[in-house]
Amino acid sequence: MKLTDLLAFDNIAIQCHNDPDADAIASGYGLLCYLQAQGKRARLVYGGANEIRKSNLVLMVDILKIPIEHVTGLDWEPELLLTVDCQYGEQNVEKFSYEAPAAVIDHHKVRKGDLPELKEIRDSYGACATVVWDMLEDAGFRVEENESLSTALYYGLFMDTNKMQELRHPKDRDLRDSLEFRGSRSILLQLQSRNLSMKELKIAGTALSGCNYFKEHKAAVAGVEPCDPNILGIISDMMIEVDDIDVAVAYCRQAGGVKFSVRSCGWEIQAQQLARYLADKIGNGGGHMRKAGGFLKNGLLGETQGDMGLHEFITSRLVSYFKEQDLIYLGSRDIPDLSGEPLYEKQRLPIGYVYARDLGYPANTELRVRMLEGDKIVTVRDDMVILIGVEAEVYTNDEAYFLSHNDLSDRPYEFHGEYAPTVREAVQAEIPDMAVGEVKSLEEAARVCVPKSSSCIRARQLVRRAKVLNEERQECMQGMPGDWLVAREENPKDIYIIKGHIFEKTYKKKV
Repeated sequence: MKLTDLLAFDNIAIQCHNDPDADAIASGYGLLCYLQAQGKRARLVYGGANEIRKSNLVLMVDILKIPIEHVTGLDWEPELLLTVDCQYGEQNVEKFSYEAPAAVIDHHKVRKGDLPELKEIRDSYGACATVVWDMLEDAGFRVEENESLSTALYYGLFMDTNKMQELRHPKDRDLRDSLEFRGSRSILLQLQSRNLSMKELKIAGTALSGCNYFKEHKAAVAGVEPCDPNILGIISDMMIEVDDIDVAVAYCRQAGGVKFSVRSCGWEIQAQQLARYLADKIGNGGGHMRKAGGFLKNGLLGETQGDMGLHEFITSRLVSYFKEQDLIYLGSRDIPDLSGEPLYEKQRLPIGYVYARDLGYPANTELRVRMLEGDKIVTVRDDMVILIGVEAEVYTNDEAYFLSHNDLSDRPYEFHGEYAPTVREAVQAEIPDMAVGEVKSLEEAARVCVPKSSSCIRARQLVRRAKVLNEERQECMQGMPGDWLVAREENPKDIYIIKGHIFEKTYKKKV
């Protein structure tokens, strides 16, 4: 669905879920601004027993002058009822009696009932604010020219991703980078300082005093009574500052499932990898190296949890994360010998390439590469070539290796996928998720090359989790069962991991 599809209606009700949070309010406000700018009659409403009462949300609505209304029903007959950050059939959405067609814009999984024809649901996004922002950008509506709306959307993402620490999708990062300095900094500071009530302070204290510590793994887990998800980040932040705790997990029940927050302080244990493991097959998780989080869905969780209590289940998953894995340190004497494994050759599938120097970046520049699977920091070398693989994954080669293993062309590279990778100059990688400088499209600069059939590797499919650790670069590459541990035929000590679905597309056994 595109926002222009809504313009067929003149009188529109935009409905948030009951007890709307910052993300719902901001998303609804963005749609309201767009529709009113197009000359439509639109109102922003929410139902339920309670009016907005959290101090930060009251301030948000007041200081940004967001005309959101608490209603017990619709006292007019809209031509369209548009739910935002929610779907009818959920327990936290008041269902008003209406005859109008319905539409939905959301970032949650489809849970109940049939969806209307007019729908835009992107469940891989960290916030509904990102969905609305991207749709506004696609419609040519310049959000950055509206300070109030820029502030609201930025704050909606800020709150729904635990202070930008659990950004799931590259579009979430794009919103943050685009609006970070477009909104009012003074208003954001006020909003960010009102996130904790005295009641929530007591909740945090109780959770911290009752956390479980696993000495062998230097890990701690804290169960928290139901609260604002932002409180989980505060609790896990405090836990990770404790001596002898390298990994911290805080969780609590929310509508529809369990929200959790992860912190880590060592390069060998990356928070986003642990978050994805905790949520594997029962939800979603993501973030970055030191701060991450996720959500476990009730239905899937119940099927997997069995007779275990929630705390027992989460702690068992955490312990298995440490125990059920192989650690491979590059440069050590104990790296696996893959010389007896089958030989695979790279298929001649076109991929993209661009020299870093052609992008205007001198050697030793820190770059942040943004792609669908996340952000990656790379340091420019004089002879570095940036490649875009068959699944839009981005990696680098030295020029000599690249030229010896690929046939080059001057044909422009054409991207086909969900998110075209970009690159920009970044601050030091130690500062998570910060980026500066002009965004450059790799798609626009790249040309096509085709791997030579002589590019061969030895490969073994993983049957359990493995990590390839580069201590010199402080890099950690994780593989799951079904992925492949590989070594270049000409350099058996150069070991790395290729994701299973990428391996199947790009390699075939040599006969």
